[in-house]
This record gives sequence, structure tokens and C-alpha cells, in this order.
Amino acid sequence: MRLFVVLSVCIAVSSAYPNLVDLAAANNATKLVALLNSAGLADILKDPSQGPFTLLAPSDAAFGKIPDSDLQALKADNAKLQEVLKYHVMKGEIFEWDLLNHEVISSLNGHSIRVYVRNSMGGQSTYFNQAKVVISELQASNGVLYLIDEVLNMPEGTIDDILLNPDYNINSFMDFVKAAGLTQVFNRTTGNRYTMFVPTNQALASMDQGFLTQIKNNRINARHLVDYHVHPGTLHAKSIVGPGRLSTMYRGHYINLSQDSNNNTLLNNVASVVQADIEAEDGVVHIISHVLIPSTLSPTGIGGIVG
Repeated sequence: MRLFVVLSVCIAVSSAYPNLVDLAAANNATKLVALLNSAGLADILKDPSQGPFTLLAPSDAAFGKIPDSDLQALKADNAKLQEVLKYHVMKGEIFEWDLLNHEVISSLNGHSIRVYVRNSMGGQSTYFNQAKVVISELQASNGVLYLIDEVLNMPEGTIDDILLNPDYNINSFMDFVKAAGLTQVFNRTTGNRYTMFVPTNQALASMDQGFLTQIKNNRINARHLVDYHVHPGTLHAKSIVGPGRLSTMYRGHYINLSQDSNNNTLLNNVASVVQADIEAEDGVVHIISHVLIPSTLSPTGIGGIVG
């Protein structure tokens, strides 16, 4: 009899909550719900026998940041749409007290999501990749929902894949990665994760080419240059804020962080972030406007930024 009473109470409490889809619709995530229906995933997130799940639900305002043409193209490709939506779902219930700073959790389709927990005078803030949690731990009958302020960027392969992606115009930096013998390091889907600051092709083209050739022809110097553009671990743009300094893979050498008059982050006082938070399976890439030159490689009269 006691077991029956306990089970009855549990069922009653569970049924008092809406399912994840209805909960999202009631909390300003109606655009997400429309996409879930379009992709044929809504029924899964409504079915209590399929869960529990943790849903990272971008708000309607988050989807408003994406050009309508991009959203229409996404809806036209159902396979890609499903992948993007599954990236916002985790198996099981993940509560805020379970989350650790810099923890890596796995999405429903097996990709990595990074967690950041930030403490400040205003209290504690939680981020999943680049997205800040607006409302946390909304309880559903079949899981937990977090309302977030941005749509998560899907991983675009490894860091090597991103360097070679012609859409980004950063493939020139791969010449230095190859010269340093590091191509395999940045081409792994498991293991260590990195944050790479990659100068544009234009930034490299504007420098003294003889100087750059000397670096490429010396494996140690090429390694120092590449290492100086890499931070061990994953940092999204919202975690890279000056004033301060950032450690690099080039031991003992740091990137100085500051802010310009518009509160944009600058690296070594000059380099700005052209495009942030390009997700990779082994970390994240930020495209920057200038080449970062460590002090050990800086020749007199050569352009670039001295670290």
C-alpha cells in the first residue's frame, strides 16, 4: 500500500508540469517550438517515455539575431535542421548545481558543449558555449529547460577543418601550423581542446614576407608563432575580456587583453576579433585582425604585434 501511495504522488507531481515543448512555448521560445515541429522532433520532446532530457532553448530574441534568409535555408534542409536542434538537447536531467566551470557535456547528437560558470558582483551567470542562461532549471514533466540568449553554433569540424574552410579566408595560417608540425594536434575530435586566435589572410599578407618565410623555414620559430596564437582550453568571446592577460601554449608568453573606447576586446592593444566563437570539435576559433608576434621573434622594424 505504501509503495502505491508513493508512486501515485510521484506520478501526480510529474503530471503537474508541462512537457518540454509546451514549457518552451510558454517561456518565449515559440520560434524554437516551430522549428521542432518542422523537423519532426517535437513529439520526442513531448513523450515522457523518451526522456528525460535537458533542453537548451534559445529565446525568440535569440532567433531574431539570425538573418531570416539563414533561417529559411535551415528549414529547407531538414537533416541539418535536426542536427542543429539536437545540439541543443542532452540526455538526462542536468541541474545547475551539477554544472562545473569549463566542464564539457555531450549533446544528443554526440557533439561537445562547454559550460562556463561566472561569479561577479551581480551574482552567478552560467553559459553554454557562447550563450548565456536567461532562465535556468525550468522543470518539465520529462526534463529540465534552460532559456538561453543565443542559438548555439554547431561544430564545423576540427580546428584544421576551420583553417582550411574557404569561407573564412584564414588558410594562410595553416602554412605555419604545417611548418610547426602541429597539423595532427588540431585535427582530433577527442582529447585536449584549444582556443586559437587566427589572423586573416590579409593580416599575414600585410607583413614582411621575408620575415614570415624565415619563420616558416625554422620549425622551432614556427612552433613558437603558432603556440603564441593558442590558449590551452576553450574560451568563448564572452570569457575574453580585458584588462588582463591570457596564457598561451608558448610557455611564459602571454597575450595582453584590453578594451577600446567601445568596450571591444583588443589583443596586445591592437588586434581585434573579426569573427568570434567558430565552434570546433577540439575547441573554438576566433578570427583576429592582426598577427600576434611573441617578443622572441620580433625583429626591429617589422610590422605586426609584439607580445
